[in-house]
Amino acid sequence: MSSDAVFAVVTGGGTSGHVIPALAILEILQDRGHASESLRYVGSRRGVEKVLMQGQQFESEYLPISGLQRGRSIKSLLRNFLLPQAILRSYTQAYLLIRRWKPAVVISVGGYASSPMAFAARLGRVSLVCVSYDRTPGLATRRQAKHATSVAVAFEGSRLPRATMTGAPVRRELRELEVANRRVSARQALDIPVDRIMVTVVGGSLGSAVLNENIDQLLQAMSKMQVDSIALYHVCGTRHFAEPAVKAPPGVIYRRVAYESRMADLLAATDVMVCRAGAGTIAEITTVGVTAILVPWKDAAENHQQANALWLEERGGVLIVNESDIASGVLTDVVISLLKNDSMRRNLATIARSCGNLHRGKTLGDLIEAASQR
Repeated sequence: MSSDAVFAVVTGGGTSGHVIPALAILEILQDRGHASESLRYVGSRRGVEKVLMQGQQFESEYLPISGLQRGRSIKSLLRNFLLPQAILRSYTQAYLLIRRWKPAVVISVGGYASSPMAFAARLGRVSLVCVSYDRTPGLATRRQAKHATSVAVAFEGSRLPRATMTGAPVRRELRELEVANRRVSARQALDIPVDRIMVTVVGGSLGSAVLNENIDQLLQAMSKMQVDSIALYHVCGTRHFAEPAVKAPPGVIYRRVAYESRMADLLAATDVMVCRAGAGTIAEITTVGVTAILVPWKDAAENHQQANALWLEERGGVLIVNESDIASGVLTDVVISLLKNDSMRRNLATIARSCGNLHRGKTLGDLIEAASQR
């Protein structure tokens, strides 16, 4: 397709949970024949998007908008004081971008960074597609969906208007991943022997103190199993990496990293994953087919992580451990029981992958292209 005109602008950001789906949508459109030069991304200057978009082939713009700061530090108070000015500038810049690019469609993945471009699309009479991949949509998505041309959702039963089940946006590398073919090279990349049972603990890009505090107990329990049979890969989070690392007991391989960008390798190499229950995480483990134990973040807005996790648990594709039960050793017990039960691990992974069929399909791309013609 010609790259002279801008076909789509994907907007949203602030967290990796918004930026990675945005990147996935850009890749989906690229796979359907839209040149990278005809695709744009708009996010926030203050989010993680500048880092995640670095090296990508899509033209990007970053608005000064930021989220409300809940801290009471002088820096937080100053940012909140300047927030109205940043919002006004963001909405103005967004409208000017719409006027300059004249896209056929604007696609919002939600979050505070998506609001200016979504509003500018309405003013410029540009088709707007809202992509909601949480079981409980966020505030920005609920507001934008009222005026959207189309709404794409990942869970059935959505109360959003004009909702169409499309699955969630997932990066190309994961949509095309075949675990059996990637497993050996993935283990080599992560420096984990192929013959080990590998447990991965990951709490997101920033990490989870709750999951990190359970690592020592988990390692000690693993050491009581068959010697030289277990490996633990711990993505502790950038804000926790400077903290002292626990020492692995004899017989257990322990790898600790701050952040892991090689998600395809990580998912292909893992036998049991312990993680949070964000929508992006649910989409990835079901797209690939990974045995997982979900620990929903109890402070997530409107308890949306619990809702996400329950959807997959109801289908038999995952196990859930609540934060309140971790201190009593429940998480460690569940991990060890899975390590001892090969058939249960295989069954969970198979069901999880079957729940990800829609994510690997073309429905989302079809919806976006249809909306662009209205």
